[in-house]
Amino acid sequence: MNWLFCPRWLICVKPACQPLQALAQAEVMASFCWKNNSNMRRIILFSALLALFAGACRSLHVSDYHTAQPIPERLPNLELLVHERSFEDAFYAALDRDVMLLSMPYDPYFPSPWEVYGTTDGALRDVFHVLDNELADNINARDNLRYGHARFKLLSYQRRNSGWGWLIPMALTAGVVNLFGVPCSVHRIDLELQMEITDANGAVIGRYVAPGAGKAQIALYHGYDSITAIRKANLLAVQNALSKIKTSLGPDVASLTEQLRAAGTIRPLDHK
Repeated sequence: MNWLFCPRWLICVKPACQPLQALAQAEVMASFCWKNNSNMRRIILFSALLALFAGACRSLHVSDYHTAQPIPERLPNLELLVHERSFEDAFYAALDRDVMLLSMPYDPYFPSPWEVYGTTDGALRDVFHVLDNELADNINARDNLRYGHARFKLLSYQRRNSGWGWLIPMALTAGVVNLFGVPCSVHRIDLELQMEITDANGAVIGRYVAPGAGKAQIALYHGYDSITAIRKANLLAVQNALSKIKTSLGPDVASLTEQLRAAGTIRPLDHK
């Protein structure tokens, strides 16, 4: 026999020769349960709200990876190089710290694979995109030839929760206040970014270092989920550091351009 569950009722549907009659009987009983069982209505409505709220947070968009702050005079075309290990080590160190704080007692299956990817490899991919876009949108002249490299390295990185105060209303209302858009928490990133400009021969002709900070709220509707908030805060921190680097770079453009053109273009396979 097949059983359809409904609060207060167990409906036995005979699987034999009259499927239409059995289906009609099930529909009648389900309708009766809906009309006469307030608990069932609450469960269905609560499930619908959960489904709605699960998709109510913001996501990252293409515009999050671009800024509109070009330097006054563009540099000859530079190819992007990223010190991947500096970023990767920093992201994994921050993840390990979160695991130590949140996994008590130690759980070998915490955090989830998606959280690991989003805060490490996904965050590293974000960095590649935002740095490449920054060169194309705001620094490089439009040219098919490459005259050198722009090398980026992460010198320091700190990720912390700067929104502990938001936990008070959440705790006092058992999370109800968060359904109205009140933030749950805030992720803040503080970092220091280094940019080096090298000519076609690999000589460093410019080095710039700047701090950057970014933060993003964990909230419904106008905020992000926890993983996306970390990624958004990373983007804002990197873009903030790049803004300061471009300010320092501006007065040196004429000298850098002269040195880059004097050294010529890079060879296609020269990525040193």
